[in-house]
This record gives sequence, structure tokens and C-alpha cells, in this order.
Amino acid sequence: MRVRTNDTGYTLLEILLVLVLLAGGGFFLLIQIPHDIQENSIEISASRLLQDLREVQQASMSGNIWYRVKFYSQTNEYMIFKAGEFLRSVRLYPGVVFGNTPPELIFLPSGVPSTGMTVTLRTGDRERKVIIAPVMGRMRIEIER
Repeated sequence: MRVRTNDTGYTLLEILLVLVLLAGGGFFLLIQIPHDIQENSIEISASRLLQDLREVQQASMSGNIWYRVKFYSQTNEYMIFKAGEFLRSVRLYPGVVFGNTPPELIFLPSGVPSTGMTVTLRTGDRERKVIIAPVMGRMRIEIER
């Protein structure tokens, strides 16, 4: 007579080992993710500002109306207006401040900015510049160390 043994399945030791590895990975992510976000806060703020400026430029062209972006260094925020009507306010990421504060940027109905400018963002020893070209309104981020 032949006796069957059940060799399929996992032992308790194997299951515990997998749970310990998953818990260790989760703990590492809980520690690492907030650190990475704080470290990249200036990139997040610069990208968001650039995205908002491009969105405002496109809206001014499509709606054939002027838009204004006003910068406030005291509160580290900028406000977006459509033909004088307040649309929204955007705060910079915590720890990020304006290095220089141009008073405002106006996009004409053609999508061209009224003037060229550079908006500098700083956090610690890191600096990013959002540059707006005066003629065609081309915008980009420049990295400064």
C-alpha cells in the first residue's frame, strides 16, 4: 500500500518570512517617500508654476481675453485673474520661497506676455528659475545650484 504525502502549500516559516519582508519594505517606503517629497519640493513648485503659466497663456489665446498672474512674496503664493476677475490662488510648496518677486505677469489676448521675466524659487541651497521670454512667451525652467 502506498501512502500519499501532501507536499503542496507553504510552511509557517515561509509565510512569516514573506510577511517580515513586506513589512520591512513598507516601513522603508513610509520613511523614504516624505523625505523624497521634501527634497523635490522645489521641482514640484517650479513645475506647477510653469504648468499654470502655460495654462493661462493657452486660455488667453483661446478665449481672446487678457489674464494676470500676481506674485506675493509675503505669503509665497500667486493669484490668477481673468480680465480682473479672481480665478484661483496657488501656494508654493512648504519651504519654497520666491527668490525675486516680480509684481505681476499679464498675458495679452494673443497669448503674448506683456513683458519677459524670470521668477526665482528657492529652498535651502537649491534654486530654480522659471523664465518667460518676452516676444513669443516661450517658458522654461532653468536649474541653478
